[in-house]
Amino acid sequence: MGYSELAFMHIILHFLCIILAFWVLKGVRLEVLFKQGEVARGRMLMILLSVLIGTALSNFIMDVFRYTQEAAIMFS
Repeated sequence: MGYSELAFMHIILHFLCIILAFWVLKGVRLEVLFKQGEVARGRMLMILLSVLIGTALSNFIMDVFRYTQEAAIMFS
């Protein structure tokens, strides 16, 4: 697999993992951490947490994918 395919796969995986993290975080009641009327801060926190968690998950998946490819080359 070439570098361009890996880069494209990584970008798509980033978006999918961020969407998944956002969907999961929607089930958590983060608005109880904020005062009444500070809805925008709660939404911003949810977006930032989604990006952080989604990116970390995507990087973990890509690292495992790369390491398994390198291990296969090492043992062949």
